Amino acid sequence: MPTTPHKILVHTCCTACASHVFPELENAGFKVVPFFYNPQIDLSPEYTARLDDLKMYCEDAKLELIIPNYEPKEFVEILTPFKNKESLKYISDKDRFQRRRCALCNSLVIQRTIEQSKRLRIKYFTTTLLCSPYKDHGEIIEIANEKALDYNLNFYYQDFRKGYWKGRNFARNHEIYAPGFCGCSDSLKEKRLE
Repeated sequence: MPTTPHKILVHTCCTACASHVFPELENAGFKVVPFFYNPQIDLSPEYTARLDDLKMYCEDAKLELIIPNYEPKEFVEILTPFKNKESLKYISDKDRFQRRRCALCNSLVIQRTIEQSKRLRIKYFTTTLLCSPYKDHGEIIEIANEKALDYNLNFYYQDFRKGYWKGRNFARNHEIYAPGFCGCSDSLKEKRLE
């Protein structure tokens, strides 16, 4: 007798990454529920470009896309003390600030994914951030596992990095936007300096 696949809530950053991660999760026996929560994207056109493509992808794949309110101030508020020179938390070193910023971002998106997962009674969650070779997998795993314990949920880890370029090719072949930076304006500035 076939078993019903477990649902998995997938924090989703963009369609390029999703195009690799979603099929991988389905092959692992999950029913994918995409969750587009990205307050770190503080440029509205960037947010809209990513979301529009994801809506079309999910419609074609018959996936139920969950889109919470777009609130970029959530990310700005947690980051402000580290950018403000008057704050005791201010970080002047660019590398240290970048590491702190990314850790705060990872923590925020994972926290909201967990809260949504709990609300929907979905026992498993993961993130398409694990598709990026530029992300710190160790940090994401640590944050996700620690938070999952508090909510009695299961973080599913798989190293999706081998599909990063596959996702980029999928985006090119399907005329889908493939972001060249994480989403926040700081990461965009850093990319321009490379």
